[in-house]
Amino acid sequence: MKKVLSLAAAGLLAAGAAQAGTLTVANSDITLYGGVSASYDWQSSDHIAGGTGFNQDNFHVSTFAIGLMKKADANSPIGFNAAFASFAVPTVLASPDVVNGSGGLIDHGFTTTFQPWLAYVTIAPVEGLSVDAGLLWNKFGEAPLTILNRHYNRGILFTGHPVLYAGARVNYDAGIAKVYVGYNQGGGLRQGNHWVVIEGNPYDIGYNVRDAVEAGIVFDLSDFVGFGSKVALHTYNEAKGRDLYVLCTKADLGLVKAGIEIDYTTLDDNLNGANAAVQANGADDSAWGVALNLDFDFLNAQIANVTVPIRIEYVDNGDSANLPGVPGELGSLIYLTGEGSAWSFTITPTYKPTKNTFARVELSYISTDKKIFVDDSGSTKDNRTTVAFEAGFLF
Repeated sequence: MKKVLSLAAAGLLAAGAAQAGTLTVANSDITLYGGVSASYDWQSSDHIAGGTGFNQDNFHVSTFAIGLMKKADANSPIGFNAAFASFAVPTVLASPDVVNGSGGLIDHGFTTTFQPWLAYVTIAPVEGLSVDAGLLWNKFGEAPLTILNRHYNRGILFTGHPVLYAGARVNYDAGIAKVYVGYNQGGGLRQGNHWVVIEGNPYDIGYNVRDAVEAGIVFDLSDFVGFGSKVALHTYNEAKGRDLYVLCTKADLGLVKAGIEIDYTTLDDNLNGANAAVQANGADDSAWGVALNLDFDFLNAQIANVTVPIRIEYVDNGDSANLPGVPGELGSLIYLTGEGSAWSFTITPTYKPTKNTFARVELSYISTDKKIFVDDSGSTKDNRTTVAFEAGFLF
């Protein structure tokens, strides 16, 4: 049985740079960054695609990552960013074991394999313009490494993103807005053929994607209308696969930092894989979801070295096809949450004794319309609870 679920991404660069050190090599300043974390988690159930045999409690080396970076600038117009990592991918939907199950869902490989997970060269010919080429990560959503996120478990929306891909991206900083456009050849989450067995039935939940384009813009609304928050619009369109549209906005309200992400995904008419036959016979070809992120930051408010992030999500995964022999519980197959809606709640009190260290506990809960989880006795469930502890060091 192939095991299933998800991984998708943002950049490894973001968190490490703040604590990074500088090396001088061949008259060039190169930034060294990375991190290590260990975790323990307990789960009441796991995703049904992983089968009935699983451990309720697990210890993980949840992250080991090390990277080198040289920024491109006017004096040195060619730079690079490369990171090797081995990491677990816990999600509210499924455990790291299911995510990396037999075959895995990432065409680039198993996340527990120490190998390049980010590697590109940057060319910056003029001020504000740059071109990145190599192994890239999408610019929206949560990062796959736990140490780069407010939460230990990735959310539902994370499981619908493409992750990483080999390609090129052009970036331009226009001052009042930053824009980008890119082309890639797949390699990320569900961008190949991925057969899984659910309730004794085989399903191809991959898209066999070999071409995709992306574009986006980031701006501060206050620069245009005098008030408002930061806004980002992204699109990621696969040939014969998914067309994903994302709106992100965030605001700093002092003690509380708030953010909203809204995703809308449609499937192409000439879909590759992803149970195209089921889609062609009645299943919905779209899904949407929203995530509200609240981060109570007592650290920056100089009250205590504590932050309390909260994430609340809701998705509508659509209706299923009405076909003989096909379980009517899969929905559009975009989110793998089953037919109908699902919601999740995650809270992660975090203690930060220093800027580059943390210890946190987490409670997450997800509820679905259909019974897509299984407990350790083999009974199917429509909800999953996880409790986790993680400690980490960033450099």
